[in-house]
Amino acid sequence: MTRFRIALVATAALSLSACNFANGMSGDIVQPSGQGATRSFPVADFTGVSLRGADDVEVRTGAFSVTAEGDSALLDRLEIRKDGNTLRIGRKDGEWNWGGDKGAKIIVTLPALASADIAGSGDMTIDQAKGDFDGAIAGSGNMTIAALAGGKADLAIAGAGDMTVSGGTSSALDISIAGSGNVTATGLKSAKADISIAGSGNVRAQVNGPADISLIGSGDVELTGGAKCSVSKMGSGDARCS
Repeated sequence: MTRFRIALVATAALSLSACNFANGMSGDIVQPSGQGATRSFPVADFTGVSLRGADDVEVRTGAFSVTAEGDSALLDRLEIRKDGNTLRIGRKDGEWNWGGDKGAKIIVTLPALASADIAGSGDMTIDQAKGDFDGAIAGSGNMTIAALAGGKADLAIAGAGDMTVSGGTSSALDISIAGSGNVTATGLKSAKADISIAGSGNVRAQVNGPADISLIGSGDVELTGGAKCSVSKMGSGDARCS
C-alpha cells in the first residue's frame, strides 16, 4: 500500500464530512410512522448503512427493519433515506448535531451487511458481516463489529474514531489510517494483511500469513498469529510481528 492510497482515504473522508454540513444526504426519504419516543421506517433491500452526525446505530442480522428511539423532538429531526443499496441516517437539512443533544438510537436489521460508514461523532455497533466487508470512519465516532466471516475486510479511518473487530475470519485484511484513530482486530483471524498508517493511529491484529506494512508518522502496528511482515516506514512508528 502507498502514500497515494492514504491520501485518497483522507480526501474521501473530508468529502463525506463536508457533505453533511453542506448538501445533506442523497437518496429517497423514508417517511416514518409512530409518535412520541419511537419511530418506525418502512424500508428494505439495502446492504450498506451510512451514519452522519451524533446519533448511535445498532446493526443486527435478520429480516429488514429500521426503528428509532429517543426524545420526541429529536426524532422529529431524524431523516432516513435509501440511496441505491445504502441506508443513510442523518438529520433534516444536513444538521450535524442539533443543539449538542446526545442523539437518538437507531436499530437497523437486515439479512446481510456489506458496508458501513460513520461521518461524525455517532457510534455504530454491528453484530456480524459475512463475505466482503467495507468499514470506514471519518470523525470521532466508533465502530464495533462482533464478527466478520470469510471475505476480505477493508477498514479505513480518517480522524479520531476507533474501530474494533472482536472475532471471525477474513481472507484478507486491508487497513488504512489517516489520523489518530485505532484499529483493534486481535480476535479476527486473517490470512494476509495490507496496512497503512499516516499519523498516530495504531493497529493491533492477528495475521497468519504475509503482511505489507507502510508507516508514516508515529503510529504503531502489532501483529500476532505468525505474520510474515514486510515493512516500510518514515517516522517514529514501529511494526512488531510475531
